[in-house]
Amino acid sequence: MATAVPRFSRIRCSERLSRYSSIRIGGPVESVVSVSTVSDLEKVLEMMEHGVLPAPLGFIGRGSNILFPDEGFVGTLVRFDQPDPSSGCRWEDNGHVRVSAGYPLPALAREAARRGFQGFEFLACIPGTVGGASVMNAGAGGQVWSDLCQSVTMMTRSGRLVIVPADRMRYRYRSSILSGRQGTRFDLSLPQGEKDEDLTCSVVLEVLLSGRPSDPGLCQELLARHLQYRKSTQPLDEPSLGSVFKNPSDAPDGYSAGRLIEESGLKGVTRGGVMVSLRHANFFVNTGKGRASEFMELLSVVMERVKIRWGIVLEPEVRVWNA
Repeated sequence: MATAVPRFSRIRCSERLSRYSSIRIGGPVESVVSVSTVSDLEKVLEMMEHGVLPAPLGFIGRGSNILFPDEGFVGTLVRFDQPDPSSGCRWEDNGHVRVSAGYPLPALAREAARRGFQGFEFLACIPGTVGGASVMNAGAGGQVWSDLCQSVTMMTRSGRLVIVPADRMRYRYRSSILSGRQGTRFDLSLPQGEKDEDLTCSVVLEVLLSGRPSDPGLCQELLARHLQYRKSTQPLDEPSLGSVFKNPSDAPDGYSAGRLIEESGLKGVTRGGVMVSLRHANFFVNTGKGRASEFMELLSVVMERVKIRWGIVLEPEVRVWNA
């Protein structure tokens, strides 16, 4: 008897990746499927195993730190959508919260402030999800994800659930055990073996975080201040991928990547439809019909100019998705 293949309604065929990128860049992809629960993901993996969905699978949250290729890619893009608030963000009295991978970071910051838990404010202007923050150790204003993270629940390529303590995530500045990959890919047609359980090939499902109990009024005031500062200094109203480069450790005191770029005279420099932001030099914005090739060309121009001017090699923070 043939094995029944689960049906899943949230599948789109012949899509463009630009629809799922915060900078609105990217070519065609065979199919896109949205998931919000472990059950959804299990159905998707089973459909791929039976050839209902094209392999490989590539996983994203909001696409806020990933540059998709102009030529697109073969396979299926799996998006972690915002789950139901009651199940996607579960608070405990001790300040701990269990959050699903697709939960938006700004929503988490607002909910933490409302409940009187401090330490989440820096997430308010990061346009990503819990899963993405867990992969790249997202941060802003001197705070980072690893300050909050207690453990990460993942699914390996073989479908096994594992809970990884934060101290095993190898968190560093904008990196973790998961961040070396250029987009997680699952292809169940490959031989199964020990590498299946390699954490670098796993997908984040849920994270346990811990905040500091505080006065809700104070938390909301801190949140408002953070939002006001970020909105005044970053192009949050324009399509971008957030910070393009990591802040270099060998820069002069007080110099961030943005300041190095700005003082190299690069604000407003363009390549095609991609421009170094006039508001914050460490942001590239899509001025209309930007392409990944133009983004990469501008990336090279900025790196070369900064190296000539300062003798510093900037390291990209944006993840370039290989076709």
